[in-house]
Amino acid sequence: MKLFFLKRGCAAIAGDNAMKKNILFLCLVLVFTGSAIADSLCAGNVTRKLEECARRNFESSDKKLNDVYRLLIGGLSGPERQALRNSQREWIKYKDKMCQGAYVSINPGNEAGIEKFICLNEITKSRTKELWHIDTASGISDFMHAVDIVSRYYEDGDRNKFLDKLAGDGSASDDKAWSSYVSENCKLTATRFREEKRECVARLNFYRY
Repeated sequence: MKLFFLKRGCAAIAGDNAMKKNILFLCLVLVFTGSAIADSLCAGNVTRKLEECARRNFESSDKKLNDVYRLLIGGLSGPERQALRNSQREWIKYKDKMCQGAYVSINPGNEAGIEKFICLNEITKSRTKELWHIDTASGISDFMHAVDIVSRYYEDGDRNKFLDKLAGDGSASDDKAWSSYVSENCKLTATRFREEKRECVARLNFYRY
């Protein structure tokens, strides 16, 4: 799935403008390196080594996110650029709160640091996919396909009923950090490709870590 988003992102910046060649080259490098490099499998019985492995995975994911963010924001106009900054700021607040909570819930247990880095890694990878979605709208069809499959088993095939429930989970959330992030992010996707708020909120809740 990560490779799919990278390829769609590269296609989005390809065009007739020769000035884009360097950016496209960088993006293609990310595609091939991204397909070859995955999270390291952290296994063993030594807590310190497991934590180091989890930390390295997060640092790798964080670097990829920053690369994608810079690529995306560089191609946005003034209002959209500010909207992306706003959503990224709220996402960081959510990420920090969520993963600090994971740490505190286990601390002083030896696995607290491991759980925190796992949390940071997964939330960061999810945000990277969302940034590619913001750039290309490539995730909408995948999401709707997943919704159709799930709704067959839980809502008698009624897609709208399932979407309403997913969107309602977001509006009723008592997690202010998450709600603020969702609000800012959905403003941007509405501007970028007219994604309805219900679909945006439902999609983010569906993929929430």
